Amino acid sequence: MDRITLEAKRRDALGKGAVRRLRLAGQIPGVVYGRGMEPVPVAVEARQLRSALRTQAGMNVLIDLAIGDGASASRTVMIKELQRDVFRKETITHVDFYAIDLAEKVEAHVPIVFKGQARGVADEGGTFAVHLREVIVECLPTQIPEHIEVDISPLGLGDSLHVRDLAIPAEATLISEPDEVVATVVAPRAEEVPAPAVPEAAVPAEGVPATQAAAVPTGAPAKPERTEEKEKGKGKE
Repeated sequence: MDRITLEAKRRDALGKGAVRRLRLAGQIPGVVYGRGMEPVPVAVEARQLRSALRTQAGMNVLIDLAIGDGASASRTVMIKELQRDVFRKETITHVDFYAIDLAEKVEAHVPIVFKGQARGVADEGGTFAVHLREVIVECLPTQIPEHIEVDISPLGLGDSLHVRDLAIPAEATLISEPDEVVATVVAPRAEEVPAPAVPEAAVPAEGVPATQAAAVPTGAPAKPERTEEKEKGKGKE
C-alpha cells in the first residue's frame, strides 16, 4: 500500500471569499475529521494532492498529513471525499480527510480490473457490459488491495459475473452484496429491417375508401362530366 507525506496548513479564515482566494493561489480547501477529534479546516497544495492521487492506490492512498499550525502535528489520513468543479471535472474544489488508526479496520472502495476477452465476445459476437467497477471491502488500512483482478475469458454468451465470483484477499472482508452483478455478456442486437415504403398512389385520400382511392393516381386530371346528351340537345334547338 502506497504511503506519502502531504503538507497542510490550518485555515483560520473561512467563508466563500477566503476559499476563492485559496483556489486562486493554487491551494485546495479541505477538512480533517475522525473519531474523537474536532474537525480541523486545512488547505493543501493542489499540485501535491493531484500527485498523491496518481499513485497505484488512488483514492486509498495512506497520507501522513503534516499540519503546520504553530506546533507541528501529523495525522495518518485517507481521502474520504473529493468535490470537483461542475464544468471542469479535473479541477478539485474541496477535499475531506479522514483520520485513521492503522490498527483499526476501515472500509475501502477497491477497483475491479478485467483481464482477457470474454469467449462470448470473441467467438459468438456478443458484447461485454460492465455493471460494477468497484467493490467495498473491510480490512486494515495497510492491507487494502490496490485492485481486484478477474479473468473474464471463460464468460460465454448470456453469462454473468457476480461479486461472489471475485477472488477477495484473505485479509479483507467483502462488504458489497455477493449477488450483485459485476458484468455480463449480452447478445448483439438484431438489425432492424426498415419497412418497405408505401407508394404514394396507394395512400387513401382522406374520406375516400381505399379501393376507390387506389384507382385514382395522384395528380391525374379530374374525370370530365358526360356531355353527350347536352350536345344532342343543342343540335335540336
